[in-house]
Amino acid sequence: MTKINNTNLHDKQTLETDICIIGAGISGQIVASKIEKKKIILIDSGSVKYNANTQELNKFESSGHKFRPNHINRMRQLGGSANLWANQLMFLEKLEIEDRDWIDKNLSWPIDYKELESNYKEGLENVFDNKIYDFYNQNKKKNDSKIFNESFFINNNISFKNHIWPSKVEKFDNKSKFTKKLLKKKNIFFLENSTLIKINIDNESQLIKNIELRSTDKTINIKSKIFVLACGAIENARIILNNLKNNRILENDNLGRYLMDHPRLNLGILNSKKKLPLSVFFGHKFSNFDFRKSISLSHSLQKEMKLLSSHVYIDPFFGEKNDELFEEFLNDLKGIIKLKSLPKFKFRGIGFRKLIEQIYFKLPPQVSSSILNNLIRLIISNKKYHLSFLNMKINYQGEQKPNYDSKITLSNKKDKFDQNISDIDWKFDKIDHDGYLEFTKIIKNIFKDNPNFTFEENINKEITDASHHSGTTRMSISKNDGVVDKNLKFHTLKNLFISGNSVFRTIGSGNPGLTNIALSNRLGKYINNL
Repeated sequence: MTKINNTNLHDKQTLETDICIIGAGISGQIVASKIEKKKIILIDSGSVKYNANTQELNKFESSGHKFRPNHINRMRQLGGSANLWANQLMFLEKLEIEDRDWIDKNLSWPIDYKELESNYKEGLENVFDNKIYDFYNQNKKKNDSKIFNESFFINNNISFKNHIWPSKVEKFDNKSKFTKKLLKKKNIFFLENSTLIKINIDNESQLIKNIELRSTDKTINIKSKIFVLACGAIENARIILNNLKNNRILENDNLGRYLMDHPRLNLGILNSKKKLPLSVFFGHKFSNFDFRKSISLSHSLQKEMKLLSSHVYIDPFFGEKNDELFEEFLNDLKGIIKLKSLPKFKFRGIGFRKLIEQIYFKLPPQVSSSILNNLIRLIISNKKYHLSFLNMKINYQGEQKPNYDSKITLSNKKDKFDQNISDIDWKFDKIDHDGYLEFTKIIKNIFKDNPNFTFEENINKEITDASHHSGTTRMSISKNDGVVDKNLKFHTLKNLFISGNSVFRTIGSGNPGLTNIALSNRLGKYINNL
């Protein structure tokens, strides 16, 4: 991949290419990786390295349910928001992309699950390792916890979801194994610090003629046979909405609608009456992969109780005081890494045993060591070892029903390039709340009179988003029901495709990263064959 030096371009210069991909994050890079023998210009509003000033373009207003403040959950940089991603990989279940009569008869994706499944496998092999898919299948039925058996495995209403993390986190930045490989491709050219501000369309031919990009001091025009928008669910919608006034052909009643995310909240604390061994519910961290199970509701129970998909994690809780001490420990580590201070490790305050366990359970994959984690696992998985904590948080993550009134619109405020910023109106239906309320009742019932555990419900439940923005340009069979077709082509244009979470019709309850990879893999192959 050749980097186009923005400073060498003159104002209003025109570049020509076969494929123009706007957005150099996960989706844009994977689409590019599947295209051969065609010139590609890959564009990003950010640069190869992080620039704080560029992130100001992510600012938004919020008129609906509270979203995380401003722009801390998205990133404009090579790799996009993958720079913040822990690489948790989950498969959508077949049920989650099909019509469910008890929820809605218009949920079904216009693609077959078997095709999605094959792209899951290809995507994993393309980005991570050809062994990860096999590892997942070998471990998905794993059960190693006798003490939890009596509570969960014998209950017909309970099912399980599987979660996997590669030990080497892919941020899709210039240090990423995948991106380094992409950088070597001679047909790809990378243009940084260039923000899309205008789309020029020939209405008669239904083709984009060119797009206009803006940097600090100049405008660049791009002519291309095919354009791919891969900027995330919020930005994809914002770009098209900002271009409606000059291009009536872009008008679509579904544009920016059906905004989805995963409602997250704490249901309560599970208290054990005796020390516990390491369990797959807490997570097993191997040298190559991390694997964990969460608890979900059976499909039959979802149907019976008219519920969406959801799952809960059992997260070790060491107490608020220990959490504070561990946070101090992490700050000491950061000081050492930045060579700004000497360590002040307070082992006596936190306890060495608890410190080791918290390193294992609480450090995110982005900063933890797979070698150290595997070593700790070998120690704490010993039959004679019992974990130091007795309390566990039951943390919920639920599917959100597609909701026409949950949407991205434009604020009257504008960014430095005179583009209206997004107004995020995140809204829920009653069924979105039913999920965690019913799950709480089920957990309470499971642990009522349980000889090993007691459950304390969290009375002050507060929903937060998971930064899994999805659904604002959803796929559909016709323009009346969505924005792009089954091949992710914009319904009323011949040469515009949209990629990423924004095309999801449903979100399921699992993290969307792997499904984004699978759909981007599929789109790249499709464009390559045009």
